[in-house]
Amino acid sequence: MAENIVKRGAPSIIGLPWVSVVVPCLNRDQFLVPTIESVLQQDYPHIECIVVDEGSTDGTIDVLRRYDGRLRWLSEPDGGPPDAINKGWRICNGDILAWLNADDLWAPGAVRKAVDYFNEHPEADVVYGNCGIIGPEGEYIKTISVRNWDLRYAAEHCDHILFQPATFMRRSILERVGWLYPQLCHDHDLWLRIGFIGGKFDRIPEVLGSVRRHADDLGCRSNIIIPLKLDLTKRFFSQPNLPESLAEIENRALSNAYLRGIDFVFFDSLSVFQKASMSLNLIRKAFRADSSNIIQVVRSLLRLAVQIPLVIVLPYLPNWVVRMARQLKHRMNFSR
Repeated sequence: MAENIVKRGAPSIIGLPWVSVVVPCLNRDQFLVPTIESVLQQDYPHIECIVVDEGSTDGTIDVLRRYDGRLRWLSEPDGGPPDAINKGWRICNGDILAWLNADDLWAPGAVRKAVDYFNEHPEADVVYGNCGIIGPEGEYIKTISVRNWDLRYAAEHCDHILFQPATFMRRSILERVGWLYPQLCHDHDLWLRIGFIGGKFDRIPEVLGSVRRHADDLGCRSNIIIPLKLDLTKRFFSQPNLPESLAEIENRALSNAYLRGIDFVFFDSLSVFQKASMSLNLIRKAFRADSSNIIQVVRSLLRLAVQIPLVIVLPYLPNWVVRMARQLKHRMNFSR
């Protein structure tokens, strides 16, 4: 195990709590510097950054050594991103906690805005904002204006609503729910668990962070993400003492979880035939899970009818048309 520890320094003054952000990392040297810089360039003075590396074999450790004295980092085997984040949170000093994947960014001023809101609203457990979507080179794709938190909506539509780079949480609520579940889709699972115990979510109508989309993004691997989305939906509705208002939407939620999987099919690097075949199979399963969800099923079929021809003709179109089509694809995939 390699470890570099920097103590947080003098205690924070009244009104300026410590914010701790954990960055789980494995072979992300090409994206790690912008992520770290987005933390270090914040205008809030009491930030603790902890990078938890799983044992990278690229240039990640060299990058981290360049930041000795400005952040904490350790490199050792772990159980994947949720385990790494939990490890970092347990050793951190913050009253307000967050995490950035090693390809995410905080927006300038994001931490100060979140802390100011927490200070003005002591009843808030989670504060979140809008999120940018950027490409592999940091190019702007779009901004997602997130909706107000609603547990029933999030459960029914298999929609995490919040984007983790734009979300901040009180340590107390994380300790109550027991940290992250040890699987991917851990952010989606966490929001549902916090909502289920009555945690208060408040939205700031400003961009607080950005998600980077690229070929190695785990969110692009449909064979991994789709089963996890289905599993967390089933797990949520299997909880004891589930209110009737939630229990009554179980079939609809499972149906929508299948339809949500189509997003991840189109993120994935699959052939056109595979995309069409997998999407139709998901639509079939969605209808079988809840035949009354016919409106969403038909919408998914219509969307598929648009996207499949688009994928087929893209290689033969001028570059400016391809760029416009990709913008459209991202808007359809990330629509709220």
